[in-house]
Amino acid sequence: MGEESLLEITRKELGALKDFLETLKEERDAIISFSLEGVIRENSRKEALLTNLDELEKKKQEVLAHDKYDSCSAADTEEMAVLRSEIFTTLAEVKTGLNKNMRLLSFSMDHVQSSIENIVRFLNKTAYGSTKRGRISLMLSKEI
Repeated sequence: MGEESLLEITRKELGALKDFLETLKEERDAIISFSLEGVIRENSRKEALLTNLDELEKKKQEVLAHDKYDSCSAADTEEMAVLRSEIFTTLAEVKTGLNKNMRLLSFSMDHVQSSIENIVRFLNKTAYGSTKRGRISLMLSKEI
């Protein structure tokens, strides 16, 4: 019973990780298309998936704590080995996806900041901002 519960939880973890990876791809597409709504939506999905993964980890710990079987025997099954291998592969892909999305977000933020600075510079050159009192100042935070 404990081994089957552990396998089922591990299958659910793998499914959640694959969903997380798909969410990262959707987030990447939203970043590339400058869709703030899409980025927010995918961030919410990532948050829900991380909560789900946390709950699954707690369930796994409960199963390991409550069952009186050798946890090594469940880990030694062929199916568990395959699941563990898939989880490690998916985690590597998730890490790569997260790094790519962070670089894309950084690039996008730099692009937006540069565009705003160009607009402010243009406005400062117009007749309306010809005096020092009329100059527009804009400081953007680099924090996310």
